[in-house]
Amino acid sequence: MNMQKLTPEQIELGLTNTDLSVRKEFAERRDYTPTPAQIERGLTDKSNEIRARFADRHDYRPTPEQIERGLTDPEGAVRIVFAGREDYTPTPEQTERGMKDPHRFVRMLFAQRMNGMH
Repeated sequence: MNMQKLTPEQIELGLTNTDLSVRKEFAERRDYTPTPAQIERGLTDKSNEIRARFADRHDYRPTPEQIERGLTDPEGAVRIVFAGREDYTPTPEQTERGMKDPHRFVRMLFAQRMNGMH
């Protein structure tokens, strides 16, 4: 992909493309800052790969609702990324749930938070 500066229109076209590979490419790019609407759309995309890529971006601060959704996402990869983010403090309920998560990496990340290693 040509790495010239993208216009807002090009970014929007890439992030809303029906082709998953195109959306993934734009979700991974770090040469633009997504708008709040683009972040929300990325975090609720039907593809768990897109949700995980948006969860892993650090050019925005997730809202409490986005954090809760990420920590309860059906896809383990999305929960792992949100469990590892350091830009929020989990609620006691989120910590308790994280310690019981079916995915061991989520449990490990919450255990590290509790031990002050995070």
